[in-house]
Amino acid sequence: MKTKLLKSLNQYRAYVLVVVMFACGVFGKNFYTAYNIKAILDSTLLYAFLGVGFTLCMVAGHMDLSVAAMANLGAVLTMGFHTFSGMSWGPAMILAILAATLAGVINGVMISKAKIHSFIATLGMQFVLKGVMYIYSKGAEISDKGDFGFADILNKWLKPLPITPKILIMLVIVIVVAVLMRNTRFGRNIYMIGGNAETAWLAGIKSSRYTILIFAFSGACCALGGALFAIAQSSALPNMGEKGISPLLVALAATIIGGTDTNGGRGSVWNTFVAVLGLMVMSFVLSNIFGKFEVQILANGLILAICVFYETITAYYNNKKIGIRQPLLEQRQKELESAQ
Repeated sequence: MKTKLLKSLNQYRAYVLVVVMFACGVFGKNFYTAYNIKAILDSTLLYAFLGVGFTLCMVAGHMDLSVAAMANLGAVLTMGFHTFSGMSWGPAMILAILAATLAGVINGVMISKAKIHSFIATLGMQFVLKGVMYIYSKGAEISDKGDFGFADILNKWLKPLPITPKILIMLVIVIVVAVLMRNTRFGRNIYMIGGNAETAWLAGIKSSRYTILIFAFSGACCALGGALFAIAQSSALPNMGEKGISPLLVALAATIIGGTDTNGGRGSVWNTFVAVLGLMVMSFVLSNIFGKFEVQILANGLILAICVFYETITAYYNNKKIGIRQPLLEQRQKELESAQ
C-alpha cells in the first residue's frame, strides 16, 4: 500500500507541488486574489516555452542548454528589428524566430552529423548567441520607444478569468505540442529514439532527421516565448535572467519535476508546464510569507534534489530486479518474512 502511494505521488508530483503550494497560500497575506492568480500565470510565460523545448530534447535523449539563450535571442532581435529597423511586430517576430530556428538546426547538425555531445554543442551555442546579442544590442537595453499598443493587447486582463492573451497563446502551444507528442507518429518516434536508439534504427526511424527537427523546434519555441515576453515588458536585455534564477535552471527543474527521464524515452510537455506553474506558485507563496529571494532559490534546489534522489534510488532498485521472475521474487519475499 505504501509503495503504491509513493508511486502515485511520484507519478503526479508536479500536480502535488501545485496543490501543496496553493494550500500554503493560507499562511500568506491576501494570497487568494484574482490579481495574484493572474500574476502567477503571467510569470509562467517564458519558463513554459523554455520547458517545452527542453522537454522535447530530453525525451529524445539530448539536452538543450541553449534554450535560455534562444529565448533571449528572440527577445533582443524582435525588439531590435522593431526599434532599429522600423519593422512592425509581425515581421520582427518572424525574423527573430527564424534566426533561433537556424541556430537550432546548427545544434541538431552538430549533434546528429558531427556526433558532438548535446551538452557540449548547446553549451557552445549558448556562448555564441550571448556574444551575438551583446554585439547587436551594444550591451544596452532595447526598448520600443513608447509604442505600447501590442504590449497592451498581450497584457490585457480577460475578465472574469485571471488570464491574458499572451497566456492563451502559451496554453495553445503547450496543448498542441502535448497532443502531437502523445497521439501522432512523430511524437511516438521521438519517444522511441530517446528510449532505445538501436530499436529506433531497426524500426527505420531516421534519428538524425528527428534530432535536427527537435532542436529546430526548440529554438523556434523558445524564441517565440522570448519575443512575447519582451513585447509584453516593452524592453529586452542581452543578459535576461542573469541577475536572478536563470531561466535555464527553472526550465531544467520543471522538466525533471514534471517526470521527464534524464536518459530519454519518457516525459510529458503538459507535466512540465504544470511543474512550471508549481514553481511559480511556490515563488509567490514564499515571497508573500518570507519576502526573501534566497528562500525561493533554496526551495527550488531542494525540490529538484528530492526528485533526482528519488529517481536515482528507484532506478537502482529496478535495475537490481532485471532478470528476476516475479513469482520467484514474491516467493523469496515470503520466505524472508516468515524467517523474521
